[in-house]
Formats: sequence, C-alpha cells, structure tokens
Amino acid sequence: MYASRAYPHYLHLAVDFAGSHYSQTTPSENLRSDVEAALAANTELSTCAVQALLIYSIVLFSRDAIEDAHIAFGRCAEIALEIGMNRADFASSRHPENSVEAESLRRTWWELFVADVLMAIPLKTISFRCSAVSPEVPLPCEESLYTGNCELPEPRKVLEFKRRILLEEDVVFSSFSYRIEAATILGRVLVLNRLKDYHRDHLQAIENALVSWSNHLPMEKMEIVDPYGNMDEMMFQAHVIIAHASMLLHLPRSRFYPLLSSPQDDFMPYTHLHSSSASTRLVQSIKAMNASRRLSDYISLCPNIQKHTPFIIPALAMAGLTQLATSKNHSEECFDHHYNRVTLVLGCLKKMKRTWHLAEPAYHRVRSCAARLISDLMDKLNSEPLSKSAVLTQSTPRESEENNSPTAEAVQAVPQVQLVPELDPSFIDPICYNYSLFSSLPEFQDG
Repeated sequence: MYASRAYPHYLHLAVDFAGSHYSQTTPSENLRSDVEAALAANTELSTCAVQALLIYSIVLFSRDAIEDAHIAFGRCAEIALEIGMNRADFASSRHPENSVEAESLRRTWWELFVADVLMAIPLKTISFRCSAVSPEVPLPCEESLYTGNCELPEPRKVLEFKRRILLEEDVVFSSFSYRIEAATILGRVLVLNRLKDYHRDHLQAIENALVSWSNHLPMEKMEIVDPYGNMDEMMFQAHVIIAHASMLLHLPRSRFYPLLSSPQDDFMPYTHLHSSSASTRLVQSIKAMNASRRLSDYISLCPNIQKHTPFIIPALAMAGLTQLATSKNHSEECFDHHYNRVTLVLGCLKKMKRTWHLAEPAYHRVRSCAARLISDLMDKLNSEPLSKSAVLTQSTPRESEENNSPTAEAVQAVPQVQLVPELDPSFIDPICYNYSLFSSLPEFQDG
C-alpha cells in the first residue's frame, strides 16, 4: 500500500512503530530510533509529515515519554499551521476530485485538535496550539461513510453543528463531531483549573456545557453499542472525555480531594484550590462520583480494553481513585459496589500496561491508593459472615423506581411460592443509590 500510494518512508515507519506495541516479536525500541532518525532527516512541510509526527507523538505519550511527545507534537502542529491545514478549503483544494483523500486531511486536522487537548491533561501549564485557532475546517463524516466505497457527501460546518440546538427536530451529526465538542469542553476545564482566580459563573458555564452535551445528544448517539453488539468507538471516546472532564472539574472542588491529592501525581487534576462551603464540596463530590460511575459503566460495555485508545488511561486512573475516595465517605453497606468498580479499573489498567507504559504508573497509583484506603475495611468485612456483610438494603418507592429496584413492600407482596430458596440474597451486592444530591443535602427550612 505504501509503495502504490507513494507514501514517504518515515510515515511507514511511524505506523510500524505504533503497531509494534501490539506485537510480541517486533522490538519497538529499535523502531523508535528508526522513526526518530527518519523524522529528523525529513525537511519537507507536508501533510504526510504531519500525520507521521501525530502518530509518533501519540505513541510517545502512551509510552509515558511525555516531554518527548510534546516536542514531537509541537513540531507537528507547527507544520500543520504553516501549510494551512486549519483553513476551511485546504483539504478540498488539495484533493478536489477525491472526497476520501480530502476527508482524510480533515480528519488529520481534527485529530490534532483532540490530541492537543488530551495531551495537555498532565501538564502544569497549557499552551494549546491547534485548539486555539478559529474552527474553520469542516467536520468529519460518519465512520461508515468514510470506510465505504462511495463518494462522500458535502462536509458539514462547525456553525451548523452549533446551531443544531435552535432546531425543533434532532439533526444527527457524525460521532466524530460530538467527540470534537467533548474535547472542546475538556479544554475549557483544563484552562479553568489552572486559573488562580475566576468568577463563579465561569465554573457554572462549564458545568452547564457538560450537562448540555448529554442533553442535546440525539437518540442515535446516546448508546455506544448497537443491538448487534457493534461499538461506536468515536461515541465511546466522546462519552469518556465528558466523564473525564466532569471528574477533572468537580474532584478538586470536592471533599474527596484531600484523600487523593499528591504533589507529584500526574493523574490528579492540577488546580489552584479555593475555599468553599461544606454543602458546595458535597455537591462537587456527588458529581465527581457520578462521572466516575458513568465511565466504569462505559468500560463494562466495551471490555476489550486493548481495542481502545490509550488516551483513556488517565480517565481510568481518575475513575478508580474517585471510587476509592467515595468508598471512604459512604457507609460499609455499599463498599462492595465501589470495590467492584475499582477492581474493574485495576483490571483494565493491568491489561493496558502490557502494551502502553503510561498505564504502568496509573495502575500502581490506583493499586497503592486502594491498599492505603480500603485494605483495613476489606479485612474487617472479610471476617464477618457473608450474609451479614452483604444484606440487601431497603429503599423508598421513589428510589427504587429510579434504580429499577423492587421496594421492600413489593418484595413482601410477592407470593412465597415464587421465591427460590436456593438463591441466598447475601450473594447480591448492595447497590449504591442513597447518596443522591437530594437525600444528602439538609432540608430547606421555610421562612
């Protein structure tokens, strides 16, 4: 393919370098040296150079070579801006007769845009390169169209996407479009977290954006797996980015943060702490917890973790840490609920670290934090009879309705003949539902 399309050798090497991490035989270190030498020798300013440097920088980031990754990405962004990949007509002018090639260039630019934000998460200072310029480039199309054998439709504009909220009926855009918007919101969170002083409205505006992103999803984009079991990878990543952005926003302002924060922790959000009331910290804690729960739910829907982008590693680490902090603040009754989510995260990170070194410190951070925070409680609960440590919790009708759980009255109303004596309820983990916003805040007093 490379010879027939006349792709340069350095692009071929960059692709091989990325693929070598999934091979048990190819020495990736040797390939890294080859790619580095080939890219250093290249002097042309081209779209192929941008694509090779983008692949190379993402792989370096995933190998936990953060500084080298940002150097490579900086050069990549510099070339892209110099040749004008951020212009609206760049792709179509390069390939006026080939819509697929033009789409490839648009996707390259937007992948630069998303990677620019995701690679900034562990940095103490932010200098966005691609996501700071005016969004002129048309949006990517759906994956099924791009990988098909037909002519692609006219690409849609960013302004069309923004104006969708003004329309009476839902207009469905490509999954890539929702991922781009998710990355934009994440970028706003990163900037806010690094401000020493900001107005409360700045925080509220981003909270509104996070909620609105989900509220404005059309029905077709709410699920990441279709009835046939096919996964929409772009929507999966978009949902993960939103959940990660929510944790980055709410966790530093919650009462969980003192349990987890560490000066040298690249996986915790970097922010300037501001004093706030106990009720505000409680609300922020609940929002952070809900975001971590959503993220673990997405992972459980798509458990083949090796198929996902390594960019989800920091999000996984934060979800695990948030669940650990939650388990310290909740009652022992729902400990197993949080323990199971932490176990899920640790398993995913353990599997990913076989491929990407970035998952190695993430795994050890979550594991060591778990050993510190919940080890004693695990010993205590393990010494109790199973039937005592896992009793089903009663719920109110409203709580049960929200969680699709039977009420205590409903269980009692079931005829005894329908119950199966062999099914001991002690084997059913208690659910975590009573730590909601409205049940945790004190009741408002009249007058």
